[in-house]
Amino acid sequence: MHFVTLIRFKKKLTKEDVDRTDRIIRENPSIKVREMLWTFGHYDGILVAEAPDAETYLKFILQFTDYLSTETLAAFPREEALKLAGLR
Repeated sequence: MHFVTLIRFKKKLTKEDVDRTDRIIRENPSIKVREMLWTFGHYDGILVAEAPDAETYLKFILQFTDYLSTETLAAFPREEALKLAGLR
């Protein structure tokens, strides 16, 4: 499954927060982080990832709630969505 997580920082990030993020990603090999982007505007960042299922991704993303507020969207590759919609 594909996920797009919109991120807001709850506080000014510290080096410890950055190190913790890197550690959480390393310790969860079933989550494939494809992109981690910082943004301007309403959200501070976007995380694009793949996980075996929604439950696994939820457990992963909840590890960041001390310093991040998140909103996650399930996403589908275009061709897969077209097939599901009966358009291919």
